[in-house]
Amino acid sequence: LLSAIKAQNKNTTAGRRETTPVLGITGTGGAGKSSITDEIVRRFLHTYADKTIAVISVDPSKKKTGGALLGDRIRMNSISSPRAYMRSLATRESDKALSKYVQDALDICKAARFDFIILESAGVGQSDASILDYANISMYAMTPEYGAPSQLEKINMLDYADLICLNKFDKAGALDALHDIRKQYKRSHNLWASKEEELPVIATIAAQFNDAGINELFDRLMEKVAEKTGVKFNGE
Repeated sequence: LLSAIKAQNKNTTAGRRETTPVLGITGTGGAGKSSITDEIVRRFLHTYADKTIAVISVDPSKKKTGGALLGDRIRMNSISSPRAYMRSLATRESDKALSKYVQDALDICKAARFDFIILESAGVGQSDASILDYANISMYAMTPEYGAPSQLEKINMLDYADLICLNKFDKAGALDALHDIRKQYKRSHNLWASKEEELPVIATIAAQFNDAGINELFDRLMEKVAEKTGVKFNGE
């Protein structure tokens, strides 16, 4: 199927394949990545009435059974739109955040001419940054419950992510966590003179209807898409 689609679209999609925005969402297990993804899909479909979106979600396989729950779609309510496509993949390995078939899935979505693609990884540890190999825009999702501030030094994606989403901001200690994460971001990017609200660290409550944080996250995301890929939806 992949070979047939590639051959059919070889001439018409060569340039497009290089610029198709692929948002990679990664983060700790239980950070609400699927809920964040669902809210981004909802806003994308509402904001751009003529655009299409694809979601590739990866869930971990259990070492004991080899099976995977593939439960991402349980959290998603926006993918029933005819302009949205969603596919679940299993890692097939217990210590991986992505499937080895991720690139094939992305190639198919690009060849099928989806306007925007989201790749959501399985829950990751502090050192994992494999999402960067597949996405041209990246987001790291986390919660206030990461432990002592010194743990932030160990999170690779805080150095590389285009956007950092501190989800479940209604949890105890969330304000302190936001301050510490922004301080760490300043340190790792040498941005000591930057104002905190200018940093790409956004507090969200994805489970809350019309959350102001998610609205800001989506706006900042579209700005990053235009900045890094040159793609501006609806001529915005």
